Amino acid sequence: VRLLQQEKEQNEDKEKTLEKENLILISKITEIQKRMNDHLKDMVTESDLENLRMIPWIEMNKDLSKPIIVGQEGSIDLQRQIEICEYMIVMFKHKKRKDEYRIRCVNVGIYQTFINIFETWKLEDIRLQHIRAFQYLSFSENDEIVQLFISQHPFYGLHRILDHSDNQIQQRSINTIRNFIIFGANNTPVDEQHQFFTELDSIGIIKQIYEIMNQKDSDKDSKDSIAICLGQIYKTRCIENVLLKVDVISYLKQMINDEKLWKRNESRKALKFLEQNEVNKTEIEKDGFIIPT
Repeated sequence: VRLLQQEKEQNEDKEKTLEKENLILISKITEIQKRMNDHLKDMVTESDLENLRMIPWIEMNKDLSKPIIVGQEGSIDLQRQIEICEYMIVMFKHKKRKDEYRIRCVNVGIYQTFINIFETWKLEDIRLQHIRAFQYLSFSENDEIVQLFISQHPFYGLHRILDHSDNQIQQRSINTIRNFIIFGANNTPVDEQHQFFTELDSIGIIKQIYEIMNQKDSDKDSKDSIAICLGQIYKTRCIENVLLKVDVISYLKQMINDEKLWKRNESRKALKFLEQNEVNKTEIEKDGFIIPT
């Protein structure tokens, strides 16, 4: 019995000694890790950290840049692109948030990749998720960031996908163009012509969206957005196309009473821009109409 008791006590002593050694070892490892982390912090600059943060964005851009090829691999690439777009839709849906990520998208080439997709891909390969992600990415309250987007020349690609067979893609393109036109009007002196008119006219967007506005199957929201686009892009400029002038001004006068506040505001603003030209003003004031203050 005594031998068993002694053996038990010896085992307990060994366990205590081993436990103490383990604690000492853990303490040493923790200290070594702390020193290594401190050393790494000294080695890694803020520039290095920013480069590390860019890596997932660079990888997303690579995946978005892959053209869709018919077959199994193409289907996998497309699914990956849709996942990236849906991730960006959630991230950028609120225009007041994530502006630092918007800048990152320009810096790594994601914004230009979307433009390239719209300009060069077959229309049937362009999905709703592509234009939705692009629309929300472009939607910022920071004027400098919007100007950065416009400097990437997005209009031709947006013009091209206006011919898409998917009406939702067409509508998203119209809304993105509208947002840029509103931005341009707000950032041009009140008595000067719209800064984007020449570019949009030369591309053919003005003619194209007017034709869409007159299509029987165009929905109200698209027509509303187009009327705002045309009213504001012709800021202080005579609308020489008589039919366009009559149609747009008449439509904007009706929109003054729209149930949505932003549409009432933007239609009133468009009419204010147009009335600075005497020919437009005469058309606006027909039947005694007065633009609400």
